[in-house]
Amino acid sequence: MALVNWSELPKDLLGSVRRRLHLVDNIHFGAVCHSWYSVAPDKSYPPLPQLPWLMLPAKVGQEGKETRKFFNLLDKKVYQIKLPKEIRHSRCVGSSFGWLTIVDRFCRVLLMNPFSGAIIHLPPTETFPGILGVIRSESSGEIDHYKIRRYGLDRECSRSPGRLRVAFISKAIVTADPLVDNNYMVIAAGFSGLVFCKAGSDSWTQLDRTRTNSMKYCEDIIYFNGSLLVLDAHGSIEAWDVHDLSLRQPTVAAPPLKGFSVDLPRPYGNWFIKKRYLVESSGDLLQILLWFQDRLGSEPNPYISASCSVCRFVPSRKTWIEITSLNDRLLFLGSNCAISLSAEDFPECKKNSIYFAEYFWKGWLEDDPNVADHNLVAFDLEDRRFFKYSSIALQRIRPPLVWLVPSYM
Repeated sequence: MALVNWSELPKDLLGSVRRRLHLVDNIHFGAVCHSWYSVAPDKSYPPLPQLPWLMLPAKVGQEGKETRKFFNLLDKKVYQIKLPKEIRHSRCVGSSFGWLTIVDRFCRVLLMNPFSGAIIHLPPTETFPGILGVIRSESSGEIDHYKIRRYGLDRECSRSPGRLRVAFISKAIVTADPLVDNNYMVIAAGFSGLVFCKAGSDSWTQLDRTRTNSMKYCEDIIYFNGSLLVLDAHGSIEAWDVHDLSLRQPTVAAPPLKGFSVDLPRPYGNWFIKKRYLVESSGDLLQILLWFQDRLGSEPNPYISASCSVCRFVPSRKTWIEITSLNDRLLFLGSNCAISLSAEDFPECKKNSIYFAEYFWKGWLEDDPNVADHNLVAFDLEDRRFFKYSSIALQRIRPPLVWLVPSYM
């Protein structure tokens, strides 16, 4: 039998194999030989859907390092990856199409692909509405502080980049993969209300600032069917047409959830909605409610238990209905992203479950046997209980955890 020269396999065959591999195996694939490596970056063979990784926050005292740890849910391992220097002392405020939206140490906004190392610099921070100017250090030339206008107070004040960065952007989304579509937009909610910038633009444009005096107004934002959807703390949703933003007027996309529209933080019984998420799943618009049970004034641990509800919007009836099954979908939710994937593609995960990039720490929900000793948990919608998906020891620190779909094109 003649020996096979694996380095001379047809390119189409190699490409077909390569696109079926997960990230770690794909890296090993490219390291076999030169011919295999030449196929790895070829965009003609886009990879199949990837299970998201979890970027872990930098530990206290290590925020200045250029490495971050990532948890791979597929093999339950933690990988340490060296990232561009811009990650130092930065805050991640969004995750879309494998790109992180980063606010760096000088409060500048950029897109970063942590697996390829690619960076896209976005318009200067001083072009944000509400930013009046920037003062630089005479010795280093670096940004020393920003002059800002406090909305609602009608006065000017100064903020260091580190202090401004904490509340500058609560969440940012990218409307398309910058590697695929040059017409992408970045939309952000935060200090300046709703703002956006188009690819290649040199400034940020204000979309809405009418209710930024209450950060609870903007509970979540997502890009759905060509529109920007903005969720408020009562479950109502406004829609902005991102293809004609000159209109600057939103429409009511969905009313509040009936039966769930409580005035936070007033408990619903002794349960209250801790957090709301929006996610698109198989063409449906879902609103996920994370419930906590109040201990009714007992300190220092105010919460007894936690639960989760999922509601689907029915456009024909203009209403929400609670659902008890995600069918074949898996949800991955966090403060800065929401991802829906097919459970059939990832048998390693428990179907009909919601994986949270949130903290559930011991002592906070100590009376709940399902979450008492768990740091990272998922919610089984069928059994209506939490279960642990990782035993990683985490600290109660910021910035938050981040789900990230590997993209290495």
